[in-house]
Amino acid sequence: MKTKYLIFMVFLILVAVGFGLVVVFSPLGEYSGLDKAIQSAAVFAALLAAVTALSAADPKMRTVKVKIEPSVDKADFGEYRKDELSESLKQAYQNFPDPVKSHKVQFKMTNISGFTLKNPTLTFRLPLQKQHPYRHKVSEIYSYRTFHSNLWNSQIELRLLEFADTCILSNCNLPYWDNQNDITIWFRMVLEDGKLEPFVVEVSVNCKNENANGVTKKLKIDPKDLMK
Repeated sequence: MKTKYLIFMVFLILVAVGFGLVVVFSPLGEYSGLDKAIQSAAVFAALLAAVTALSAADPKMRTVKVKIEPSVDKADFGEYRKDELSESLKQAYQNFPDPVKSHKVQFKMTNISGFTLKNPTLTFRLPLQKQHPYRHKVSEIYSYRTFHSNLWNSQIELRLLEFADTCILSNCNLPYWDNQNDITIWFRMVLEDGKLEPFVVEVSVNCKNENANGVTKKLKIDPKDLMK
């Protein structure tokens, strides 16, 4: 039962008790104090029954719970020599070691909600400075920055939104996510920026077709720990 219904029921009970005391000790009229108390109790019982019925029709929403374990695939890395970068990318990566390196950062996510998630929406907010260089197959230089990810495997439900310092990648192409099952989402990122300072990745899991509250977690990613 939701808290709002419990509070309302307690309020009705207190009012009923107070009203009953007033009726019992008030001067008698056409009916005895006992008759008035019985009538009042019947009215409040009907109100309580109505509140209980509303509560049953409006069950408490469940909450999504997810365990997230970040890691890095040290064997899967990319290298980009600075003489292969466009002038704009040379400026963007001027303080990075040469060659610039990218790694596959993995997020192992386990559903510990206690129920199956239907059509879960997975959303990641990533710092733009962690994007890696990218070039089209026909080009000889790297002129773009991006995040490669297995979220791109199906672009039917993919959403991408960029801000000044971060971007949001979101996808809901997973039909079911059973309880205690895990999935791994990865992003190719630049970790060795010369400083190896920690950064934050924000992860959200929501269910648009499920009567459940979503969850958002802010993960502190420390490249020094991941690269050990």
